[in-house]
Amino acid sequence: MKGIISISAAWLLPCLMFGAISPDQSTHYRLASDLSVQAKGKEGQCIDFASALASKLAQAGIHGQLFFYKWYIRGTWIEGSHVFVMYHLADGTEWIVDNEMSHPKLVPADASPIQLVFLLNDSQPGQVEVELQEGLNRPSYF
Repeated sequence: MKGIISISAAWLLPCLMFGAISPDQSTHYRLASDLSVQAKGKEGQCIDFASALASKLAQAGIHGQLFFYKWYIRGTWIEGSHVFVMYHLADGTEWIVDNEMSHPKLVPADASPIQLVFLLNDSQPGQVEVELQEGLNRPSYF
């Protein structure tokens, strides 16, 4: 028994010290921040991350929605597309996260989908034009 406690303490202590596990973080925050979720932190793999996170959140009883959009840099040929996850907690709060964010962000009350896009990157509309993919953004929650 003493050996099991020593092994557990030897594993748990470094995890707590280096932030891999934090007892005060809620389930949603840990899941959305987990570097082991498929495609977390990998550029160009937003759909893989969104799908993987959606599955993990649903297993934890947390419901959300995927938001798809296209973006264009005005006056250039540079464009792209992206998807992020917005999820809803029982306390009425909403959170967003994508594959390039370290941690989820709390959504301000009554934020529009376009505002969510700019909240992802802490930016304001300017040189980038955003077009929501309405056909993909129907209210289908996971």
